[in-house]
Amino acid sequence: MFSRMKEVGARDEAVTEMNKKLEKVAALMKKWETTMPQVTEEERADIISKADDVKKWITEKVEAQAAADPSTDPVFTSSEVPLQTTELQAAISKLSRRPKPAPKKEEKKEEKKNETDTESGESGTEEKEDDSSEESKEEPKEEEEEDAAPSEDKEGEEL
Repeated sequence: MFSRMKEVGARDEAVTEMNKKLEKVAALMKKWETTMPQVTEEERADIISKADDVKKWITEKVEAQAAADPSTDPVFTSSEVPLQTTELQAAISKLSRRPKPAPKKEEKKEEKKNETDTESGESGTEEKEDDSSEESKEEPKEEEEEDAAPSEDKEGEEL
């Protein structure tokens, strides 16, 4: 009789803790959408499905316990509640250890091309800001020639 009384409180506490864990799992799956690209949508859906199954089990057992006579053996015990998430915890642990995919080499090449494009694009935007007429297009050429001439003088000075 005393064990049944203890079990009532322990069972309620175990169910409350389990519901908190399941809420954390749902929040974690939302977070993984952005932080863990190596975990697919299907895998996250599988985890959420397993969490929903555990919620369903808890709900069924709590309802059955509420309908049962308190003087009989409990429908479920507090020690059974944590066992429901072993499969769920194993799946989450497996996915959390999955390494992030290595960046592709092709992407790096594209980034280098973009960097050179931006460098040439920056000088092009300066030209457009100064004046958009044809004369402004000729002016940068003259500036480049002027820039080249002083560097030749510097080389001569070094000799």
